[in-house]
Amino acid sequence: MPEIPESENCCAKEPYAFYGLTSYAAQLMEHSALNVVLALKLPEVGLCTVQVFDEISVNLEKRTFGQLLGACKKEIDLSDEELELLNEALNLRNYVTHHFFRAHATNFVSEAGQKEMIDEMRGLIAKFDKADAVLERIYKPLWQQYGYTEENAEAEIAKMLQEAKERDTIA
Repeated sequence: MPEIPESENCCAKEPYAFYGLTSYAAQLMEHSALNVVLALKLPEVGLCTVQVFDEISVNLEKRTFGQLLGACKKEIDLSDEELELLNEALNLRNYVTHHFFRAHATNFVSEAGQKEMIDEMRGLIAKFDKADAVLERIYKPLWQQYGYTEENAEAEIAKMLQEAKERDTIA
């Protein structure tokens, strides 16, 4: 996990930047839950084509994080601590998505309030990263059963980075 940046106390835009980082961490966590459920669904379809795999993925992407976690909890044996962490992450994700700015409406008008918001978001990012690590620890061995290894993931990342680099040289 990358280090969570410190606040630079630079400007009124900074809370929005940290909100973006918080949302990003929440989305990574959600996608890890999707990876768990997808890996669990693959045995149900047996040998599948890329098209079937993509259809399953698209259908799972329509589920909420809560629904994905519910499916994970049914199929995976989690410790009480892991369950507590994932449930808390779900509640915090919903708070960030639906209530964060309303809860901090008055904080925008002061530097101290903005710092408070950023400090809270840094804590949220850390919590989402921790929950993501739990889910990643579950899905990686499941994916390896289907031949998808860390090397495959690194190759995909390298391909994406190369495409981004090429795009930047064209622009």
